[in-house]
Amino acid sequence: MILAAVLLDGPPVLAADTEAPASPAQEIAAALAESPVLVDPAYEDAFSVEARERTVRRIEEGDLDLYVIVVPLVEGDPWDGDASALASAVHDRMGGGERHYLVYDRRGDIEGEDLGGAPDDRGRPALYGALTASYVTMGGQRTPPTLVDAAVEAALSDDPEAAYEEAQEAYYDEIGGPPDVSGTPAGAAWTPWVAVAGALVLIGLAVPLYRIAVRPRDRRRASAPLTQHAAFDNADRARLESLVERGERDLIELGERLSADSGAARGNLSRALDARDAAARVHDRMIAEGPTLTDAVGVLVLLDLAEDALAGSRTPRRPCYANPLHGNDTGQIQWREFGGSRTIRVPLCPECARAVRDRVRPTVLPAEYEGRSVPYYEVPAEESVWAATGYGVLTDDLVERILRGAHRPAR
Repeated sequence: MILAAVLLDGPPVLAADTEAPASPAQEIAAALAESPVLVDPAYEDAFSVEARERTVRRIEEGDLDLYVIVVPLVEGDPWDGDASALASAVHDRMGGGERHYLVYDRRGDIEGEDLGGAPDDRGRPALYGALTASYVTMGGQRTPPTLVDAAVEAALSDDPEAAYEEAQEAYYDEIGGPPDVSGTPAGAAWTPWVAVAGALVLIGLAVPLYRIAVRPRDRRRASAPLTQHAAFDNADRARLESLVERGERDLIELGERLSADSGAARGNLSRALDARDAAARVHDRMIAEGPTLTDAVGVLVLLDLAEDALAGSRTPRRPCYANPLHGNDTGQIQWREFGGSRTIRVPLCPECARAVRDRVRPTVLPAEYEGRSVPYYEVPAEESVWAATGYGVLTDDLVERILRGAHRPAR
């Protein structure tokens, strides 16, 4: 899907004449420069002008640099249907800085992205706003306006995280309690929903995405198969190139700081240099052999480890085990993979933790293995240092393994 123009109200927002046409991310960024709420024509009937104007007024009355993006997201579009990738691309085109995005995703839900700058005292308002909206609208009318209203209200509140926790508690009170971590329903109210979800999977029922956007939806459905990144098409390559370039910039910047830093403790500096060297080795392999998403993410994780070492942190940051691109704001969660019998305790971001509690597969980081796309952690450990270590959350020797050459598995 190529967006030639993105509408809010009135005429299309078009890029200025240049030699190269504006990218979809540039067009969206241009529209957001005019209004903090962007609604694609595809959703105009579902999201009235009055509802948009109400949301714009609410955002402008607040003190948060908050944006709402409601555009169609599908596999194969410039962001491969990934709301996080869309927000990141638009953020770059808007000049960076600390900004917060609420993006209507292709599952008919809202995702929150808090990008740039240091988190303020309220934590991650867009993320918790989106999580709040998910619970507030669960079992009710889940339309773009209702989701956006709830997310914006929570994001702009004095304590977005508390708003999320209150919404979650209220929902569980209503249904008779949350499911336990083993997946056993806690309360009879869960039983019919689980049966319905199982029946839908058995008969292979497929519901068009545009219908999901305007109809109530059971969030405890069986996990969907992972079909993204079966091959790197243009959208995949654009996203991958962005991650590789980000890693290269950070490698250079950190290298300059390490060279100039004479005040760091010798041990801290040595560990930081090792982690930076490991990141450089993975980056160099990508340049020589071709980049992969898992390696590009690995470079960023290793650079985080270098930063932590330089700062003398006794407890390095732990990225989200399901997908390190979700960040380091994680908590230890007991996770039994859907359909499996083994349980592991790993760090997960709030959204992935919620998915695990609801017995839904989180949005995991995909990897290419034997011609198909699988969760990165399902690649055999002897063939992937990332799977073997969970990007450093399962073992403490990720840096050492890479310095020994583990990022070059035997083929």
